[in-house]
Amino acid sequence: MNRSQPTSFFDRIVIWSLQLQLAPATQYLLTATAVLVVGLARILFVPATLPWLLFIPVTMAITLVMGKGPGLFAAVLSIATGVMSLGSLAHPTWIPREQWVAASLFFLVIVALVMLAAELRESLRRARRLNEELVESERLAVERQAFLSSVLSSSTDCIKVLDLDGKLTFMSDGGQRVMEISDFNDVAGCPWPDFWQDTGNADAKASIVSACRGEASSFIGKADTYRGTPKWWHVAVSPISGPDGSPDRILSVSRDITDLRASEEERDRFVRLAENSTDFISMARLDGGVFYLNDSAKRLVGLEGANIDRLAIADFFPAEQVETVANKVLPAVERDGHWAGELDFRHFRTGELIPVLYTVFPVTDATGALIGYGTVTRDFRERRRAEDDMRLMNGELAHRLKNVLAVVQSITAQTLRGIPEATAASQTLSARLVALGAATDLLTGSSWRSADLREIAIQALSPHGRIDERILLSGPSVTLKSELTVAFALALHELATNAAKYGALSNDVGTVTLDWSIDGEGEDASLAVRWQELGGPAVTPPERKGFGSVLIERSMRSYFSGKAATDYRPEGLVFELEARLADAAIVTGN
Repeated sequence: MNRSQPTSFFDRIVIWSLQLQLAPATQYLLTATAVLVVGLARILFVPATLPWLLFIPVTMAITLVMGKGPGLFAAVLSIATGVMSLGSLAHPTWIPREQWVAASLFFLVIVALVMLAAELRESLRRARRLNEELVESERLAVERQAFLSSVLSSSTDCIKVLDLDGKLTFMSDGGQRVMEISDFNDVAGCPWPDFWQDTGNADAKASIVSACRGEASSFIGKADTYRGTPKWWHVAVSPISGPDGSPDRILSVSRDITDLRASEEERDRFVRLAENSTDFISMARLDGGVFYLNDSAKRLVGLEGANIDRLAIADFFPAEQVETVANKVLPAVERDGHWAGELDFRHFRTGELIPVLYTVFPVTDATGALIGYGTVTRDFRERRRAEDDMRLMNGELAHRLKNVLAVVQSITAQTLRGIPEATAASQTLSARLVALGAATDLLTGSSWRSADLREIAIQALSPHGRIDERILLSGPSVTLKSELTVAFALALHELATNAAKYGALSNDVGTVTLDWSIDGEGEDASLAVRWQELGGPAVTPPERKGFGSVLIERSMRSYFSGKAATDYRPEGLVFELEARLADAAIVTGN
């Protein structure tokens, strides 16, 4: 401690002197003052035999503190002050010759000492600057090392250092986490290629060979974590050069791309699905420019081998449908998220119109913003031909059924002719055959698949009164199954015939209301149908039920698998039918 104190004090003096910033005029003024004070002290306290003794330390101090310039000025001023303090006007040369020799020697010595002190001062300045630079360099190195350690610890990449044999010598903290390794010592020294599976093992060995030659390489491979979690990795391998520039170690950086690989595989599946589909699949930008067509799309419209870069959506449609697509279809996609309907494509080589089911949906980016349109369109030519053939066959069948009914009606009329009591029965049978024909028309119009309840009612009831005036219809859209259509039409015919003979339609003011409703949802949904007469003659229950009443109740109960009942109310007859919706109608939707 005792030896270090002077050094510490001297260091502080040197640092202070090096940091001292004085103007040149101030430096020289202080120098002159110090030298003159020393000269005065020499006159008062130092004998003439030692005239230069006090000037040496002050000159050295000035040089060390202020630099070479003030030091040389102090040396010259010291000589001048000493000579002035020793001389006399009585002496012919002011001072004796011996003193001039001594003064000259002192000047040479003091100048040499000033130069030496100035160089020492500069050496101290350079040493201090080098020391500061060294301290700053060490600080930056420590910060850089801390930063790199932080980066290695924070990185989700698995960063490893291998020896030239491919054995693990280092793994970053982040790498240990992503590889699910709790202690690196468990894997230190293990051959790195052994972690890789299938072709990844061969790729890892090849990358080590390349790194030993000084070449960087990369590969994608599959490797399990230390705990057995399967992952896909993108690996970059590069050499670490030693002092002589040759590979000394190997750096391996592995990035987990398991999620990316899964998304790429999913994308590839969709691409293969689109390419292998027999439907027309296409995508276009917001400006309408087409940038993708699958092979089926190109074949459909005659674009095999053609460049599609300049095609637009409008190019695929005949002129009369372009406006529909621009003003109806695409705005509906932006507004509703989809559009589907039947349109026509045009064949680019032959000009043939191709009927299609055109389905359009939005194409969005990762943020959900609309960037274009996609379509999956189906060729409807075969279906159109089948529908045309079916309509032709249905028309022919309907024509033949009407002929058969006409023959049956004619035979019935001839058979019952001349039998007075059979006249009413003949008329009733004829009316029922007409109703049966009307129901058959509905079925043939829908290819014997189904018929709308409202259309059945209009067909069966319109001969008996004006719809929406004497006969009021109300209810949601319900499509009856084909096997129920004829029975329902005949039941309505019977109800309307009875109303025209005895009930609300037998006068000029009575009305009939037919309404239906759907209650509940899913499998519990039920269909309720109600026929109600008002404004007709007072109703009394019949003593016995006729064939028509039996037909109505039994057929409806049997066909609809539900409840059917007739209520003979004084104000008007009421017929109610209730059945499961799934038993009576074709249910669409979820």
